[in-house]
Amino acid sequence: MKQTWCLSYFFWGIWSVVFAQEPNISALQVMLKDRDPEIRVKAAEGLGRVGGNQAITALSSILTGDKVGAVQIAAAEALGFIGGSMAMSALSQGFNAKSSMVRKRIVESLKDAGTVRSIPYLQTAFADKDEGVRLHATLMLKIIGHRNGVPLLGKFAISDKSSSVRAAAASYMGRVGVKDSRAVGILAKVIESESDPTVRMRAVESLGFLQLPDAITVVEVALKDKDLGVRIRATEVLGFMLSKDFE
Repeated sequence: MKQTWCLSYFFWGIWSVVFAQEPNISALQVMLKDRDPEIRVKAAEGLGRVGGNQAITALSSILTGDKVGAVQIAAAEALGFIGGSMAMSALSQGFNAKSSMVRKRIVESLKDAGTVRSIPYLQTAFADKDEGVRLHATLMLKIIGHRNGVPLLGKFAISDKSSSVRAAAASYMGRVGVKDSRAVGILAKVIESESDPTVRMRAVESLGFLQLPDAITVVEVALKDKDLGVRIRATEVLGFMLSKDFE
């Protein structure tokens, strides 16, 4: 009986060492080079389920090297599923992809891979030539919803060349920048310097969510805006803010 117990313990020790090591992914690595894109997609999905440093390295190579967008997207999604610093670093290398759809998926996968820790990596999307990619980056900052995203969201709100992106960023600031004085300063600058009244309107709306006394002062400035629609919205928001402020 004692001998049986000792043998069981011995084999348990061997298997625990085996499973502590990373699994052998060589077969999946070979399939990543298959000439059929569907096979390569399935191999990437498999590596995402397996995880580990070797899988990340293999996925990184096809994210940057494969010529088929569907395969690159599968690699990005797999890296997002694995998560962690190494996966985020690998994803950031894919922003040179030709397809904007691939780059959008990279933005989303960065959010999946690191949530708050992905914010510095999302900085790269600020310079993307495609408006849709930049819009998606602002959306990911909203979904992450952490105040660490306020400075980057502010860059989108103030400096992006697309008014749609600026409007989205200004709108999301009200969700991300609650009780953050930096958000008040950013939105004040938007109201002061923005040429598009829709963007200024989104900034006014966001100020109503920040729950800070200084935000009231900025909304009062917007009461004198040259655009009627902005003045109407500022009046509505100010009434809301004062009622909450004095409850």
